[in-house]
Amino acid sequence: MPKLRSPRYLLLTTVGSLLALITALSGIVYLVYRDWQEGQRDSLIQEVLWLDQSLRLHLETHREWAENTANDVSALRINGDQFQQSARLLLRENPELLEAERVDARGSILWDTRRVNLPGEVLSGAAHDALWRASKLMRAAYGEPYRGRDGKYRFDMAVPIIVEGEYVGGIRLVYQIEGLLYHQVPWWIASKYLISIQDLGGKVLASRFDEAEKPGTLGHQISFDPPGHGLTLRAVEYRSAMGLALPVLVVAVVTLVLALLYSVWRIRRHIRERSAAERALELEMSLRQAMEDSMKSGLMALSASGEIVRVNRAFCAMSGFSSEELVGQSPPHSFWPKAEYSLLHDTITAVLKGIQPEHGFEVPFVTKSGEPFEVRLYATPLVERDGSQRGWICSMYDITELKKKRLALNASHQRFLTVLNGLDAGVCVTDKGGSQLLYANPTFSHLWMKDEPDADCCLLLPRSPDGEGEGMENQHLEFSSDGGNRWFQIHRRRIEWVDGQEAWLAILTDVTELRQREERDRAQEERFQNTSRLIAMGEMASSLAHELNQPLSVINTYSSGLQRRLPADLELPKGVREAIQAISEQARRAGQIVNSIRAFVKKHAPQLELADPAKVVGRAVGLAEPMAVKHGVSLLLEPSGAAACRLEMDPVLIEQVLLNLIKNAVEAMRDADTRRPQVTVRYGTESGYWRVEVADNGPGLSDSIRSNLFTPFYSSKPEGLGIGLNICRSIVEFHRGQFGVDSPAGGGCVFWFTLPLASLEQEEKTAPAGAVR
Repeated sequence: MPKLRSPRYLLLTTVGSLLALITALSGIVYLVYRDWQEGQRDSLIQEVLWLDQSLRLHLETHREWAENTANDVSALRINGDQFQQSARLLLRENPELLEAERVDARGSILWDTRRVNLPGEVLSGAAHDALWRASKLMRAAYGEPYRGRDGKYRFDMAVPIIVEGEYVGGIRLVYQIEGLLYHQVPWWIASKYLISIQDLGGKVLASRFDEAEKPGTLGHQISFDPPGHGLTLRAVEYRSAMGLALPVLVVAVVTLVLALLYSVWRIRRHIRERSAAERALELEMSLRQAMEDSMKSGLMALSASGEIVRVNRAFCAMSGFSSEELVGQSPPHSFWPKAEYSLLHDTITAVLKGIQPEHGFEVPFVTKSGEPFEVRLYATPLVERDGSQRGWICSMYDITELKKKRLALNASHQRFLTVLNGLDAGVCVTDKGGSQLLYANPTFSHLWMKDEPDADCCLLLPRSPDGEGEGMENQHLEFSSDGGNRWFQIHRRRIEWVDGQEAWLAILTDVTELRQREERDRAQEERFQNTSRLIAMGEMASSLAHELNQPLSVINTYSSGLQRRLPADLELPKGVREAIQAISEQARRAGQIVNSIRAFVKKHAPQLELADPAKVVGRAVGLAEPMAVKHGVSLLLEPSGAAACRLEMDPVLIEQVLLNLIKNAVEAMRDADTRRPQVTVRYGTESGYWRVEVADNGPGLSDSIRSNLFTPFYSSKPEGLGIGLNICRSIVEFHRGQFGVDSPAGGGCVFWFTLPLASLEQEEKTAPAGAVR
């Protein structure tokens, strides 16, 4: 019975009944509202599906018109004027259509509603997307939506025009999305819902809405396909009311709930008045108990005049005085050293004025037995409930031992820094993972961290090695700075850091000067070796030219003499006289080649003359043809068909350049086993130059071979010397031309060179006297 009569039990019973009533009424209201909302949602979904079907059928009608027109165009049953009349009629009946166009395969507009067979713009970007898709799919396609010049979004439908299985153009219809909604959404749907078309990101591209209405939260969206591309058709219902049933029910519920809340509030007030005194007493007791027992540091409460009001047990244990001895004392206190009265008076004065350093006061005290100790003191205003300041509360903790350790550590640290700061090498310590810098001496900071001296890590320092080994000896590192590249030798080892964790000690020594000296010595040795080889090659070429010149002269003399001694009426087998004459000519030509190469090697000027480059190319191809036939390579000659020209050149040297390029192409395709190998020699004039190309369909050039193509003595052939292309380029550059190589997208390789055409003054200068031009 006493429990039933308790105000607290009465309050709980009343609150429980109130919550049950509110729950029941809220459930009724919710069920009514949910039934009404479900009806609205079903109606919305049905109308959105109907609208989507209507728009789909409308677009299908336009697609059929475009497909019929495309078939008529491909069958030549319609011309530009007929297309223009049909397109104008289509646009007049469908205002959402902005344009109907006939476009060719390159995207150029041929026919539209304004012009026929006149130069039109070339479609690109989003305007060409639908045509591109239709050309790939070979059927009707829709393009992605894009913004037109009027700032409104559009999309295109394109139907390909196919003639004999090939895409030759298309019919393009341009839709304005906002116009599609405006003309195709019925008024009875637009009056009930906000209709919009959105993209994948939820951006509204176009909408139709009633400005007098405000959209609600009930909505539904479906995929708008066609045109697709992530477009969605969304409908949001305008705010509508349910009538008077639900508002009347809600008002009744709210009125009843307010009456019950008033009753509960009266009961709660009675209970609060009864327990106020108990809470105040419990709060005061908990505050005193917390101050005395829960604090580990010493606490001391001071009045506004500096008199000690209360101390806790921790401070009594720290000073050796009891609370009865300390409470009521005014400065100077009994735990103040007499020699520090002035300092402590200044400290207590600063505390009473509210002045306090960021890290508190470090003050000396003495125990009751006379032993000194130091404390760190923080003072905080002691504020009552009413906002009045009663005094100050001071917290203190003993720092005697901590200060001794800190002084010893500082002395050790200073000795350590004195040694490390005097080193010329950079010293640093990083954590186990190598991501955080724990220490760096001034030399390391100057070398590596001069741009960010306060950084806690060094990004240029390589990551510490993994594993359980002692470290990684003699690692070298290259570092780029304003003064150039610098090299450092890094020596690492595992150490145990001051916090007991594993760390890495790294010592960096600058070896830039030593590395540069080694690089200079190595480069000098390489230059010396290349120079020696070039000198040897020059001497060998000169010696061979000298030694071959005499037997070639003898061959020429004997063949010429034999030809003169043979009687003209002597019958010989067919081809003998021609063979003797060919021997004489080839011997004379070989002598010219040897003399030209010898003159080129000895830096003597070759014999320049005005020559027909077509004849030079013909002779070179004729000489290379037996080699090409031997290896099964097709050798083609493709002149450009331009007018004949003359060049100032040494024909023999240019023939050797062409022969060397054709020979390289044939050998490259032979080594790669190229199917249907072919070498094509093209030549012609362009922009004041004569250009010749030697193209093959072989494996082409790799990046490594191309980068070393003109490096002396570098060759990809086992028997190659690596000087052929260098000599060819030197010959072309002597003739004031250019030499290069290209890699076509279809494969193979193209070596080319250009020679300047002879000017009119050069031709007149070299023309024989009395010649008439």
